[in-house]
Amino acid sequence: MIILAAALTLGINLEIDLGALVRRHDKQSSPEVTCGIKVVGYHIAGKPGQQFRYANESFTIPAEGFIEVISLPRVATYAFEGRDLTLEDGSPMDGFSFRWLSLPDSNTNHNGGAQ
Repeated sequence: MIILAAALTLGINLEIDLGALVRRHDKQSSPEVTCGIKVVGYHIAGKPGQQFRYANESFTIPAEGFIEVISLPRVATYAFEGRDLTLEDGSPMDGFSFRWLSLPDSNTNHNGGAQ
């Protein structure tokens, strides 16, 4: 009989302690984790052999027809045929936060028309 009373008392104490633990956990708000990085890198497509500059480095499109470069802070343009072009032109991004860009055709003039 005493063992049964001790078991019931232990069960009641355990229930109260677990209840307090659960309530305390609910009151604590989880911190929200955010990342300020929106674009991880750029997938730049073009014709093999086309060259462009990004972050003061020259790149050549390989036979695959594209190259991927990592995004750098405070770099908002790339250079192609002496023109500075914006990287944030509304191009689509994939699931890995890579923005997909296409190099302009080499046979267009600076106003967008054919030569």
